Amino acid sequence: MNVPSHSLPVDQGRRRILNAVLLVLAGGVSGCAGPELPPVNLAAPGWTVHEAQAVWRPKREAPELIGELLVATHPDGSRLVQFSKQSLPLVTAQVATNGWNLSSPLRAGRFGGTHTPTHRVPWFLLTELPPINGPWARSWALNRSADGTWRLSNERTGEFLEGVTP
Repeated sequence: MNVPSHSLPVDQGRRRILNAVLLVLAGGVSGCAGPELPPVNLAAPGWTVHEAQAVWRPKREAPELIGELLVATHPDGSRLVQFSKQSLPLVTAQVATNGWNLSSPLRAGRFGGTHTPTHRVPWFLLTELPPINGPWARSWALNRSADGTWRLSNERTGEFLEGVTP
C-alpha cells in the first residue's frame, strides 16, 4: 500500500476546521522542510502495520476528530504514522534513517529535520498499537484500560489521541 499523495475535495467549512487544526499542529513543531523522504511502500518486506479507530483533539478548545490511525514500523527504524478521516489523510508523520517529516495534504509545505523527531506532537511518540508504556516526553501521559482502549494525552495543551485496538 502506498501512502496517497493527493487530497480529496472537502467542503469549505471542513477545510477551515482542518486548516485551523493543522495550524495548531504546525505551531507545535519547530523546524522547516527537512530531507525529502522516499515514499513508503507498506507492501515491501519487513513492514508491520497496525490500524485502530481513534479520536484526536489537537488542543483543549478544538473539536474532536474521529478517524483511522495507522502505525507502520520497519526493523531499520523507519516508521509511518497516519491519521485519516474518510480516507483523507489529515496528518502523516514519517521517520526514516536520514530524518523525519510531518505533513498534511490540506496544508502547503511540510516540517522536518535530520535529528530525532520532535516529541511535542503525539505522532512521533507512537511506535506501535496499542502504545506501550514510555518513556514518554515529560508533557505526555499514557493511560491504558483492560478493554483495549488507550489515551495519550498532554494535560498542559489539552491535546489527546485516544483509540481502541482490537
